[in-house]
Amino acid sequence: MRAHSSEKEEAEQRSPQGRTTGFADTDPFAGPHHHLPRAAGNAAVARAIARERQEAHGEARQAAPQTVGPDRGSGAAPIQRTADEELREAKTPEQIVAALKKSGHSEDDAWELMKYMTSQQFPAGEGQADFDILGSIKSASEQLQKVKAVRRKMAAPLMAKRWTIRHYTGSDPNTPPGFQEIASTYDNAAAGRASEHTNVADWRSLGNIKFTFYLVAVDGQVPPRNWLNNTHWYAEWDLEQIPECWVSPDLLERMNKPMDADGARAAMQGARAFRGTGAQLKELLAISAFGAGNDPASALDTAIGGAFELKVPDGLPVAEWHKK
Repeated sequence: MRAHSSEKEEAEQRSPQGRTTGFADTDPFAGPHHHLPRAAGNAAVARAIARERQEAHGEARQAAPQTVGPDRGSGAAPIQRTADEELREAKTPEQIVAALKKSGHSEDDAWELMKYMTSQQFPAGEGQADFDILGSIKSASEQLQKVKAVRRKMAAPLMAKRWTIRHYTGSDPNTPPGFQEIASTYDNAAAGRASEHTNVADWRSLGNIKFTFYLVAVDGQVPPRNWLNNTHWYAEWDLEQIPECWVSPDLLERMNKPMDADGARAAMQGARAFRGTGAQLKELLAISAFGAGNDPASALDTAIGGAFELKVPDGLPVAEWHKK
């Protein structure tokens, strides 16, 4: 998630604040969760189909311990989904990557990999549906359709400010970082670049191994974070130019505990998480934080209900390292 050897050094010092929000009555963030389409055709499903065909021809196979999935078309036999025990037991970045390669999920995109990892971390109990964390991430576009014109007008001055995203790193004030890409945890681990500071529980509980993490800056001001005291460099991108991203508070406190699928769904209820383009998320956030006066960046924590994070699938190239 963070870049190269320092990718999660800031994350280890994050302290989810769980603050309440002051936008309950007119909040564009309110509304039903947006359920994203479920991808089909991954290697795990292909292997399950092969096993069903073998059984039809009288070939023996081991019974799968997981829940029965939906029918695949008219008259199709239900698919048995096996538990990915190697992924569940993985203790290091290398073991996680190896388990994903073995299961056939290493080529999943960031969203589908997050969905798969969390469904394995929080397995469905008897009679339960699989846990789908993407169902807890609302569509920014759908939320913006509910916003009244008067609120857009009130947010216009804040929208006019410069909104960027920043990745902070570098413990040496005299030497800028030597890498030119913010790489995801997955890419770092696959290349043998995993950080000693990486929090494996974060990946296992949230499945965010193919995302990179950023703070939002409004006119150059970012929310207060204690870990910023130990960094000296940052890279910066225009938020409106980011084609796909999502925002939420730090979710680890909710999810870093043993739960089944229903428990995970209950834990994610009320979490403020939104997905869209950078431009859509900028507008949605500005509408919720327009009354923040001279400190709109700090107001993002209040609007999102905790320590604010912006996540981008895969990585971003670094054009220049700026001295903090």
